[in-house]
Amino acid sequence: MNVRKSITSLSDDEKKTFVNALVELKKRGKYDHYVHWHHHVMIPTVFPYEPNDPNYRNGAHRGPAFLPWHRAFLKAVENDLQQIDKSITIPYWDWVADSKLSDPKSAPIWDKNFMGGDGNPANTNVVETGAFSHANGNWNIVMDEDGPELRRSLGRFKAGNITIDSLPSEEDLRLAMSEAFYDVPNSNNSPFTIGFRNRLEGWITKRGDYRVRTDGSQLHNRVHLWVGGSMMPMTSPNDPVFFLHHCYVDKIWSDWQEIQKQNNPDATPHYVPISGGPKGHNLKDILNPFSMTVEDTLDNIKLGIVYEKTMKAFDFTVFSWRPVSPFWAD
Repeated sequence: MNVRKSITSLSDDEKKTFVNALVELKKRGKYDHYVHWHHHVMIPTVFPYEPNDPNYRNGAHRGPAFLPWHRAFLKAVENDLQQIDKSITIPYWDWVADSKLSDPKSAPIWDKNFMGGDGNPANTNVVETGAFSHANGNWNIVMDEDGPELRRSLGRFKAGNITIDSLPSEEDLRLAMSEAFYDVPNSNNSPFTIGFRNRLEGWITKRGDYRVRTDGSQLHNRVHLWVGGSMMPMTSPNDPVFFLHHCYVDKIWSDWQEIQKQNNPDATPHYVPISGGPKGHNLKDILNPFSMTVEDTLDNIKLGIVYEKTMKAFDFTVFSWRPVSPFWAD
């Protein structure tokens, strides 16, 4: 069984092994395939009447398959890493814990001996520290007009009157974990579409739920914007932090699944739509470019994956898991 750990549980040697394996995948030409996979799944969209644009629902985003597709993605990458060193599993970045720090940019993930630090604002936000800095000669990013240098702008995202200067909080995570339904029709990214997937993906904003405290994108989406730089376009796997981020997203989904098994056992498989939904998002649909179906991803144990048991900041099981009341107000 592969145990995925928090980055805070990794030894210095484990961090070094993980980083070196990523660099080796890059040298072998395998890593860039991940960037292409993520880019190409966002085009075309799932409905013929929608434009081929990533701002519409595609095979991996803005719909129910968001979590299954990325689980299959993580598994494929982890398999490749284990061809280099069989001890490797992808660690997860607990950004909720880092949100409590006085300066999240000082968190262990950004250490120069691990994932490298923030980009330099005086040098177009180019990352200048760590193994993934362009100056070290190991990491040219692809399919990005801002390349070949890796870029980050931690906590400096601004668009109009929206500023993303904080990571998702414990309270934000509570809202996601208290969702009783995985998804609801029309299985989209409307801020008014209740459900765990839409909440965790980050589309339920203040416009759709008065309980949301921060402006702009939430949870998964918010982290992409907070990191900024190379984590923002369709080619976001160019930044290897992508996989640590999505590993935590997957852990959150795994935790939610366990809670649903305990509290709503009759609702198995705790996924919708079974059929009749958007192409690529139904239970039996293939998750391109992988050979797995949505159904194949629903049990991490069957995939040989468990998450390290760590002390939670709070116990999700104390909540009532009934559907929350509608909140149809801007």
